[in-house]
Amino acid sequence: MVYLILIASCTFSLSSQEKKQYIVLDPGTELYLFPEKKSEVLRRLSFGEILSSENQKEADSKFQLLTDKDGLTGWVDSRALFRMGSKGSYPVITKAIEKLLYQDSGPNELESVFTYLTKIEEGPIFQGNEYLFLKIRRLVVLQRYAEVLQSPEYRSKSRQKLEDLLKNNPTELGVYSKTGNWTDTLSNAPEGSKLKVRPETFWKVAEAYPNSKPGDFAAYLAVKYTPEIRCGRDPICVLQDEENRRLKYLLLQPNGNYAPIFSSHLEKRLLHFSKDRETLVCDSKLPKESGLKNFRNKVQELPARYGKKFYSKLRVIEEECLKK
Repeated sequence: MVYLILIASCTFSLSSQEKKQYIVLDPGTELYLFPEKKSEVLRRLSFGEILSSENQKEADSKFQLLTDKDGLTGWVDSRALFRMGSKGSYPVITKAIEKLLYQDSGPNELESVFTYLTKIEEGPIFQGNEYLFLKIRRLVVLQRYAEVLQSPEYRSKSRQKLEDLLKNNPTELGVYSKTGNWTDTLSNAPEGSKLKVRPETFWKVAEAYPNSKPGDFAAYLAVKYTPEIRCGRDPICVLQDEENRRLKYLLLQPNGNYAPIFSSHLEKRLLHFSKDRETLVCDSKLPKESGLKNFRNKVQELPARYGKKFYSKLRVIEEECLKK
């Protein structure tokens, strides 16, 4: 009796090991009754869904016979799948997400990717930096999803989805108006307001992981999604804007991938005001002295190489703006 139990146990173990697993990379992929596209569609598959196969041999065909988590078996187009195994799935999933982000994806596809990224947990499949990068990409997908829902093609039918999205993600999404203000509701929002991912969401991740690759990626996105203030010829306004964007990035990631680009952009903006004293009009409604002091203090926290870029230009602005 014991011998039979051991045999059964070993057989179950072997059959479990023989199961191959596949991940769906194309949201909306059909699970067919038969291996042909004219066949009945049993259901549509979601991005990141895991399917299994008990075939002992690697099937080299246009379709794979697979089973979903509920035990439903059908045929799936092989081009929409990735075989999970010894080779890590992170690069393949990331590439698939980037492809969906930058091609003409509709709201259903983006919603499927967003749902997948919301559900992933740190564990045996994704750990450390890979997990953090996927969680940051979740915010990028959320931003793109909101943009598509608000595009002319979909916005007339998307009001409820936008309301639900805002309700379910209140700390990550906000309504941004043309005047530069954020609110928590779409109701009575000024004309032209847009539902967007709050920049603070990216900054939080960047601040939690300074001097790291995920933190660098999050800080770059934080700069990208923090709206630039229209300052015109007001140098104090420009300093305040840069303090909340590129200078903030440099403080978190002085050696980051985007540090040379952002420091160069910041230097050019300062140069625009400092290259000709006679054209520098420091007519600002913002507090001049505190604004200049805050900016200088933060520049002093940067490595010395940045001081060489910024100090001479900042000094001209200080001298012209603090004239008695």
